[in-house]
Amino acid sequence: MHEPRPDGGWTSPGPMSGTDTLFWRLSGNPLTRPHVTWLWLLESPPEWEDFVRACDGATRRLPRLRHRVAETPLRTGTPSWTPDPDFRLSRHVHRMRLPAPGGLRELLDLVEWRASAAFDPLHPPWEITLVEGYEPGRAAAVLTWHHSVGDAVTVVAAVRRLMTGGAPVETAGPAAPPSGPPAPHDGTGRRTAVSRLVGDAAEEARTALRAGVRALTAPGATAAGARIAGSAVAQLLRPLSSSPLLARRSPALHYGLLTVSLPELKAAGKAAGVSVTSAYVSAVLGAFHRYHDHHGFVRDTVPVLVPVSLREPHESGAGNLVAAVVIPGPVGDLPVRTRMVRVHDAVAEARSLVTRGACTVLAGMGALVPRPLYERLTPLLLRRIDVVVTSVPGLPATARAAGSPVVNAVPWAPRGGAAANISMASHGDLCGIGTNLDPAAITDPGLFHRFLEESFAETLGHG
Repeated sequence: MHEPRPDGGWTSPGPMSGTDTLFWRLSGNPLTRPHVTWLWLLESPPEWEDFVRACDGATRRLPRLRHRVAETPLRTGTPSWTPDPDFRLSRHVHRMRLPAPGGLRELLDLVEWRASAAFDPLHPPWEITLVEGYEPGRAAAVLTWHHSVGDAVTVVAAVRRLMTGGAPVETAGPAAPPSGPPAPHDGTGRRTAVSRLVGDAAEEARTALRAGVRALTAPGATAAGARIAGSAVAQLLRPLSSSPLLARRSPALHYGLLTVSLPELKAAGKAAGVSVTSAYVSAVLGAFHRYHDHHGFVRDTVPVLVPVSLREPHESGAGNLVAAVVIPGPVGDLPVRTRMVRVHDAVAEARSLVTRGACTVLAGMGALVPRPLYERLTPLLLRRIDVVVTSVPGLPATARAAGSPVVNAVPWAPRGGAAANISMASHGDLCGIGTNLDPAAITDPGLFHRFLEESFAETLGHG
């Protein structure tokens, strides 16, 4: 037996990036808790031993899954990933059965429950649960991870590599935790340790600040760097007119799902001369138009945040290489194709102001904000957004989990203080759409889901 070779980009320990740090610092406020959830519907229940073996192999090929977060002394600067000396797979891999008669709503209630639970900061922030009993002869796998582990693109890329027909991965026993000198116990040692922690924190702050200043004031790039960074900040902090209908906020979750045809959605976008993503975002905004119209609210736009990946095609390691653009989402009474084109143009314009370099620098400087202040300020900024619309790559139709074929895959992304996050991922010819609604803002989730189905039917030319 031998230890499998770790996948590139998933090795640990090491420091977080600025963007990873910002996600980690959102943990303390339930309103902005950055948990990402995937639901994989399986054709049949896999053998429990095979499922555990596959999860164990995954943690060895992706060592980040065996590491926890070590915060900085003063909760400012960038934390680090460090081995969990008490790592135990059974703390992260679970098995549950829904009470009879089960059903999809009961499964979604379980997914909500797991997504709303805070991770223990002393251990790696992820878990996966094998669920049986939601349909006769079927099963589901529910994966939840903290956004600081990685963005949806990188986690899906890792899962795609691991779902290779359920072949068992040869493993060795657990690695021994790293050894080190014993901690001092006398008063001098404590004073020395405190002084060292304060010194480390100060140095972390100075290092991050110097990096940010260098990036924005490098010779030959001063004006361009300042303009790029300024444009990125202005794009995110532009004056927004939020909808009064969606004004209330709470940490409560209401999850739903919808499945549509990927070929039909592509065809709808192509007919309008836009991407499949623009067609998808347009269909979501069509549902918000219906919801506002039903309640007697006339709106031309609502603030919409659209995450964008900053990765190159070859980059699939852990961590976050993601930014966000804010657009005035058209929710007026518009023809379907007109709405698609307006979405496409708005995203293209906003995306042109976002560069990887500027986002990296800004995130690094943002990590200098002390955690308590960050937890207070961030919700105030994010609640200006009404809707987050997320689209990520999914799994191939041939994907298998511990030997069981995956028949559908649905993601849910965090709202971050918005009224809703609507997320889509593909699986073969299907698009799984997960809706994360704030029931304080969208007080009739059933009605909204009906409008979402109607809007997608209209977009796909079904009605």
